Amino acid sequence: MFLIPYRDDNTARSFPFLTVALIAANCWLFFRNHTPEAIALVANRYGFTTQLLFQHPEVMLSSLFLHGSILHLIGNMWFLWLFGDNIEDRFGRLPFLTLYLFSGIAGNLLQAVFSMFSAQTPVIGASGAVAGVMGSYLLKFPGSRVRTIFLLVFYPIFFRIRAFWFIGVWMIGEFVAAYFGPTDYVAHWAHIGGFIFGFIWAYGRRERYYHARSA
Repeated sequence: MFLIPYRDDNTARSFPFLTVALIAANCWLFFRNHTPEAIALVANRYGFTTQLLFQHPEVMLSSLFLHGSILHLIGNMWFLWLFGDNIEDRFGRLPFLTLYLFSGIAGNLLQAVFSMFSAQTPVIGASGAVAGVMGSYLLKFPGSRVRTIFLLVFYPIFFRIRAFWFIGVWMIGEFVAAYFGPTDYVAHWAHIGGFIFGFIWAYGRRERYYHARSA
């Protein structure tokens, strides 16, 4: 059984140039280093570990644009496309870029805290950054409906679910996996850290269109 979101009911007022640019950058870097050997070399140099953090602080950012597999890339970029356009539209491109980068950094730092600053496996991927976008989306559009496909074996069922439930259940699952799940080489705490940062970031932040309308 699989639950696949494919669009939401929000229509952005402007084209999401930055969202598209971030997706393009992530895809370009992946396909530029798409062999297992190249991915391993790049991850060990530009992925996030606490040791590299002190030697090469830039890994806080470079790790956000690296992915370990095509499914890893597709999953992150799909959710960025699904939720990023509305957040970029609502707050503007520069604030959206700030949200994306700092959510990823917050996620990496929380992952480091819960691994007791000792994990030697590099953390790579945009998951923390994308989770921050989802946290902002949950705060600003909790009632928005997300269109999904539920695959019951091979039979697709189409329905809509409110963002509050879709994103909320996903985040609960991340907490459960972080505390009780087996070692699956997924940085669940990075997802949680990015999500919390994004939720807080969006609270009370000035919006591009809506404040101007109410003046």
